[in-house]
Amino acid sequence: MYKRIFLSLLIVQAVFSLPYSSSEDTVYEYENLPENEKEDEYRVLSTPRFLSTPQTLLVNEGETIRLPCKVDRLEGFVMLWKKNKDIITVGDQIIDKSVRLEKTSNGNSIVIGPATTEDEADYTCQISAYKPTEITHSVKIRVAPVIMISPEAVLVVTEGSPAHISCSVVSGSPTPQVTWRRRERKMPGGEEEVVGNILHFPEVTRHHAGHYLCQADNGFGPTPVTKEIKLEVHHAPKVEQLDTELYTGLHLEEEIVCTVHSSPRAQVTWTKDGQTLENNSPDLVFGQEANKHSLTLKKISADTFGKYTCEAKNEFGMDRSSIEVSGKAEPAVFTSADISLYPDSYTLAWTAESKSDISTFLVQFKESRSSKWTSMEVTATRSPNRSWQGTALLSHLQSAAQYEAKVSSKNDFGHSEP
Repeated sequence: MYKRIFLSLLIVQAVFSLPYSSSEDTVYEYENLPENEKEDEYRVLSTPRFLSTPQTLLVNEGETIRLPCKVDRLEGFVMLWKKNKDIITVGDQIIDKSVRLEKTSNGNSIVIGPATTEDEADYTCQISAYKPTEITHSVKIRVAPVIMISPEAVLVVTEGSPAHISCSVVSGSPTPQVTWRRRERKMPGGEEEVVGNILHFPEVTRHHAGHYLCQADNGFGPTPVTKEIKLEVHHAPKVEQLDTELYTGLHLEEEIVCTVHSSPRAQVTWTKDGQTLENNSPDLVFGQEANKHSLTLKKISADTFGKYTCEAKNEFGMDRSSIEVSGKAEPAVFTSADISLYPDSYTLAWTAESKSDISTFLVQFKESRSSKWTSMEVTATRSPNRSWQGTALLSHLQSAAQYEAKVSSKNDFGHSEP
């Protein structure tokens, strides 16, 4: 019994590279040992069984690595650690001073950190038995991505020209996935994001302009590494179409808003019936908020009515849009059914909106194939919702025929468009 235990200690001394000397061995008669001592001998010499399992770890650079090695019984054996092929600890002795040991019952853990790329390796925990047994942990170090955008910060192109932006991965492990997004908007093609290092537009329009984000993600942190570039597209101004008519009334106040898309910024002027409006009139107020230019008409009078034009101009071109400010009534809206219940007559009904009182309606109708209109005048009636309404009985009609009708409203400023 004692002679075999002594051989186990001999292996330990060999691991430490210590000289070994011994007095004369005592020979024991194994066969004459009691049965209970034979069982103890077998229990001591049996190879320890690992309770820890091999791990494959992906550790962020800068974090702490902790690798466990625990067996069911360590008494009489020595535990050592290797980094790849190099021994870094034996028992409680630390050979590689970059690691630390945390002792536990029947084992230990090696602790490494803050982790660097040099710590990426296979770490083997070995038991110094007659037949050495081991488990191996594989450690990979994840490094945060570093990216570079070209060109940097701002890319200025003219509408119709190509635009090319690249996002290069300078470093990062594992290799990160690179995607492109546009801040606060979808990509020009309607996608939320586009995968790849290169962003290329063969022919840009003003709709390509915006702030583009290159994002590189390999799982290092909770959010991707991001860099931003502004794509600026120079183009002629584009004025959003104004309503054709603005219907108003005396002593009211109205605001006309003109939205201008332009790069570089356009100079915006307002005209009335072809004459430039100056900012010194007490009845006019000019305003601007971002790309929205406003003209407020204060205290409407008959002289206020006319055609107002918003005109925007820059070095690449010019655009304009116009609106007619009128005191007339809005076009009538028919409320009667499309099909008559009677073969030779039809009751026509309608409503109209007006800021001034409507006195009468001019009703005109004709058979669809005829060119002759029949006219009649109808007195206007105010409805409960402050609009105006009217009805007209159209008689002596042809059966199974199709008719057309139009209504014009008359107020203090004349007849409206039918």
